[in-house]
Amino acid sequence: MACQTGSRYRYGAETEWRPSMSQILVADDHPMCATALAMAARVVDPAVTIDSATTLAEAEDFARIRPHDLILLDLMLPDVQGFAGLAVLRAVRPAARIAIVSGRDDPSVIRQAVARGASGFIPKSSPIDEMVAAIRNLLAGERWIPAGIDIGASDDRRADLAQRMGTLSIAQLRVLRAIANGHQNKQIAYDLQLAEPTVKSHLSAIFRKLGVSNRTQAVLALQAFDAED
Repeated sequence: MACQTGSRYRYGAETEWRPSMSQILVADDHPMCATALAMAARVVDPAVTIDSATTLAEAEDFARIRPHDLILLDLMLPDVQGFAGLAVLRAVRPAARIAIVSGRDDPSVIRQAVARGASGFIPKSSPIDEMVAAIRNLLAGERWIPAGIDIGASDDRRADLAQRMGTLSIAQLRVLRAIANGHQNKQIAYDLQLAEPTVKSHLSAIFRKLGVSNRTQAVLALQAFDAED
């Protein structure tokens, strides 16, 4: 069982790893994919503890209370899209291994994931045996990406931006996304059910954390973070 049938990828030899009651967080709002990932994890380690989240907010809560050995993160969750979720979880658990799980498996997306701090990338098209291999290698401390993908050299500026984005709270990310969509403070307050002074406070924190001085610069930073290569 896998998220989708078939796979275009082939992988190298698996890394030797022995299970030891691993702790894994699966953050995916698609039940079939979440189930497949959990099944693969239990093949690797029958004693594994699995936390399941369907939103980034839930994943962040789990990450704050449990030191997971591996986090499997869907690139698109109901409350966040793109790599902002990766930045948030990386900031909460800097030492955790975080792998992106996505139906978008083109090379540019995979390179972006690695550049932004992902430990690996598992296409949702992967059959269950490849998910097993991926989880085993990731738990062993290895990077896991589809074969034939040249991830290139890391971009220090992008890494710095990813770190800054990771300091934003869920509420601040929502406000930042809202201003990127052209919404003014009053509309943001209404949409997010916040007081307008709270929105202004979030904006001040966003500017400070991103090292910018106005809304336009904050939106440009978000666009640079989300931009495809």
